[in-house]
Amino acid sequence: MKPVVFLLLASSLLLAACGPSPVQLHPATIIPTNPTITPIPTLPPPYSNNAGTPNASATYPATPLPFAMEEPVAPQLAGTYTINDTPPDGTGYPGQLTITLNTGRSPGSTPQAGYNLAWNSGVTGAGILIKDAVGNRFLAARFGGSACSAVFYSAFPYQAGNTATFTLYGIRIEPGTSELGSEIASPFVPRSYLEGDFNLIGTNANGNEYLGTLSINQYSASVWHLAWNVGLTTPGIGISLNKSLFAAAFGGEGCGLSVGRINPDGSLHTIRVVWGDDQALEGTALK
Repeated sequence: MKPVVFLLLASSLLLAACGPSPVQLHPATIIPTNPTITPIPTLPPPYSNNAGTPNASATYPATPLPFAMEEPVAPQLAGTYTINDTPPDGTGYPGQLTITLNTGRSPGSTPQAGYNLAWNSGVTGAGILIKDAVGNRFLAARFGGSACSAVFYSAFPYQAGNTATFTLYGIRIEPGTSELGSEIASPFVPRSYLEGDFNLIGTNANGNEYLGTLSINQYSASVWHLAWNVGLTTPGIGISLNKSLFAAAFGGEGCGLSVGRINPDGSLHTIRVVWGDDQALEGTALK
């Protein structure tokens, strides 16, 4: 069964100010040495699952923290944008993106504002508003076919004994729809870096819960590879947006994700990756 469940946020992947471009994360630099967030309660004993048994020192939130990425509707986002992506070779190409407010989506398990996206290339997607640890807002979207899905994570740091560690909270846009689920991933062993294995607990938009594991590995300077295992293994791709947010997509060829930071002037600074790419693309979107 695929992880049909969605998501939330990170600290050095985790708790610094936003930058306009992806931050290259080093495994030793993700969590601050003195996190200020209250330790998250554990669920004793750690559960086991069909993808492996977590280390006995792993920790789990008893219930999700309030969704830190909750954002009200921003009608001013709707409109048609001229976009210009800049591939790693420095060449750019123009395009067009139309964003409309999705007024028909049911709330699901998270009250995010929903949006429909359509590129002039014929690609369509579904997005939500999220925000990082310092309040910067982003339009986060998955695009591609009916099998495509995306999860937008926030990492909340806390102290486990003498170890600075974190838990990933995610909002997930279900495949082929704009319905939302949620996901929580905790490291097998408390650690201060992103790369490695996580225990996973999630809830689909229909309320069904699932357990499994998640593996995250850095593939290139700007692209990460992921594998969700909840009975079957589902591969995915991810990007680090700044030191607070991490986004991931799965669903195979043609699937991808696009996250645009909303600038004060209404423009978007976008980061986008498509299945199979080894580099994320940055760009701008102007009305």
